[in-house]
Amino acid sequence: MTVVPEDPDACGGAQDWCILLRMKMPDVDIREDGMRYALRLLLILVIGLTLSACQSDDTDAAALGAIVIETASAKAQLTRQATLQTPPPTPITPSPTAPLVTDTPVPSETPTPSVPIVQADYNAYVRTGPDETFESIDFFLQGQTAEVVGRYTNEATGTWWYIQRIDTGRDGWVWSGAVTLSGDENTIPFIDPPAFPDS
Repeated sequence: MTVVPEDPDACGGAQDWCILLRMKMPDVDIREDGMRYALRLLLILVIGLTLSACQSDDTDAAALGAIVIETASAKAQLTRQATLQTPPPTPITPSPTAPLVTDTPVPSETPTPSVPIVQADYNAYVRTGPDETFESIDFFLQGQTAEVVGRYTNEATGTWWYIQRIDTGRDGWVWSGAVTLSGDENTIPFIDPPAFPDS
């Protein structure tokens, strides 16, 4: 086998490898076959190193497992010993002091609001008049409250309250069946409604 000097530009930057791989052998193109041979040799070398590393890892893993088991057994033994050596708790005797006597507060009555208030039981319409034929101008949402400043008894649908909103919203008429009244109903004056719309 002899090394054949070549043009350095033909091999690019890897001139040393190129020169080594361009050896003349009878009836063999070293450039292609040499690269294949080098790749095979490299692959065998990588597989061999991997297998040898795996064998040493198995041995290390078994030794590591034994160390972990020994450590856990030692800690368990120390825990058993510590539990057996703990003395029982000392009973605490109660002191001979008399219990404190406190006055029980007397529940106070919930004051009745000076102005009757309604709270919406569910979402209801606020209307321009005391009937469903009047235009709805707002919603009285469940849980909202309003002061009741007037009432009207409609023969067909019952009592309607004229409300002034405490929170945001427009004042108007709300049906008594959609709200809960708090306060004295007798203090709410009757008021004349606007003219009913033509049917």
